[in-house]
Amino acid sequence: MKKIVIIFILSIGIISCTSDFEELNKDPLAANKVPTPSLLTASLQDLIGINSGLGYNKTFMFYSQQWAQRETTSRSLYDIASTSGDWSAWYSNGLPELVNIIELNSGEDKDSYSVYGKNENQIAVAMILKAWAFHNITDTWGNIPYSETFNAEISSPKYDKQEDIYPALIQELKSAAAMIDVSSSGFTSGDLMYDGDMTKWKAFANSLRARIAMRMSEVNPGLAQAEVADALGSLVFTSNFDNAKVAFQNEEANANPLYIEFLTQSWTFVSESFTDLMNSYGSGTATNPSDPRIEKYAAPNVDGDYIGFPYGLTTSETFDYAIDERSLPSEATRAIDSQSYIMTYSELLFIKAEAEQRGWFGTVGDAAISYEQAINASMEQWDVNNADITTYLALADVLYDDANWRKMIGEQKYISLYTLGSNAWSELRRLDFPELIFPADAVATTNSTATEIPRRFFYASSEASVNGTNLEQAINDMGGDTFSTRMWWDQ
Repeated sequence: MKKIVIIFILSIGIISCTSDFEELNKDPLAANKVPTPSLLTASLQDLIGINSGLGYNKTFMFYSQQWAQRETTSRSLYDIASTSGDWSAWYSNGLPELVNIIELNSGEDKDSYSVYGKNENQIAVAMILKAWAFHNITDTWGNIPYSETFNAEISSPKYDKQEDIYPALIQELKSAAAMIDVSSSGFTSGDLMYDGDMTKWKAFANSLRARIAMRMSEVNPGLAQAEVADALGSLVFTSNFDNAKVAFQNEEANANPLYIEFLTQSWTFVSESFTDLMNSYGSGTATNPSDPRIEKYAAPNVDGDYIGFPYGLTTSETFDYAIDERSLPSEATRAIDSQSYIMTYSELLFIKAEAEQRGWFGTVGDAAISYEQAINASMEQWDVNNADITTYLALADVLYDDANWRKMIGEQKYISLYTLGSNAWSELRRLDFPELIFPADAVATTNSTATEIPRRFFYASSEASVNGTNLEQAINDMGGDTFSTRMWWDQ
């Protein structure tokens, strides 16, 4: 992504080959007089480049089987030689700027930075985004360097256990929300997400806390219940106007990565398993889809039908299907200035429905209402008209069934999380719905050790040479370093 300011950047080559966290833990940004709004803009541009990029996010769009690939199917078959690029992308892009914002607004010269917004509000914004970034990192790899990163006195940071990271992230979000002064200014410029609206930042902090807490539901239900209930009882999202999102720019340097891909190739498709799932409600067909979001998510094929590309084929097998026979992502999702969603109102409502169903918040009888509101919010997010929403919500198999709440919430939440690949993958791992098929050809690929849909990424190969002792301890603590090694919360 193009930077607004010149900042300190760790190149992929340095991270992957010769450097270690001694470099990372030095002052993240050399220019400590850079205006903090410029740092925020640079961070957000980098973070959405990962969140909606062709590397990290696209891989998990494949893992969650919302997308399928034609011509180069290695990622769909879990044939991945290295994760070093994704690992270094998170640690060297976006996070250093956030750390610097916190330091500049906390140091002796903090008054000079208050012209860009109240110091505490700037710190809170950086803390929220930092918590979101580390949440993605730990949900991808498990135990990760967290508490000792960006510390100039520690050259080889330990790998914190995920069971320790989760409570720490929750506390960080609580502290950030408490720090926010909604009556004072946020960032005076550079805030590509909420334009300095601190009420929305506070709602995002609490909504994100509800997500993180709910993800612990199967392993630490006591803490999960307490934090979900507390978060939902606080200021949270109340409409799609609160969605945490950042728009790409109408210029190639800061454009939607999928737009850039489609300038030269048409290899990425909506998957057939995804369109089949959407049409399984109400007995829809490719010609007459039952879910009106299909027309928002996917482009029609040459016959005007909505039918995804088969998932899990070998590269040679994909050539049996012409490009115009199957549905590409919609023009809206591959537009140059499309939105990169981080968290939505619909997701928050699904969390609320699950909390109510579990008896953690409100009443069990309210779960059906929140579930319906969540679907409605997803439809409205994608500009589905009211008549089509009403028709869909009235379908017999869409109506909430509390006896099968995991399936109902799991599948509908998964559908609503379209384009949020890593989050859809995480919810798939947590609730085990929808039930997806493991591609038969995956076991025969060169680098894959997967025997099921991957439960995690294996560690970056570069870590063995730069932080080997701590890496070895992390692998021992996790019980392995394979695709099938479970997250702490995925038991």
